[in-house]
Amino acid sequence: MQHDRRDLGRLGESVAASFLEKRGACVLARNVEVGGGELDLVVDFAGERVVVEVRTANRQDVAPELVSLAKESQVRRLAAMLDPPVFRIDIVTVLIAAAGLRIRWTPRI
Repeated sequence: MQHDRRDLGRLGESVAASFLEKRGACVLARNVEVGGGELDLVVDFAGERVVVEVRTANRQDVAPELVSLAKESQVRRLAAMLDPPVFRIDIVTVLIAAAGLRIRWTPRI
């Protein structure tokens, strides 16, 4: 079960990276380990470094866009530990379903 969820997460991160690249982002790093945690993506948008939290689901009844306040706080704390620190956080949600992909990008949370 854990393995399947991790694979789904990695697939979602790849989909999100491609989605953002098509919109002008340059992916600088994936799965960055810092401060005892992990940041999904670090991208560059027109000279601005951005940390992207990717949420992925494969069922319609799951709301992948929900990021708890605790998770948001953790991502902000980890992003501030990067050198140089990153202060912009975006969320990309990916729903992988039989009907296809549904992607939602929420910049600057």
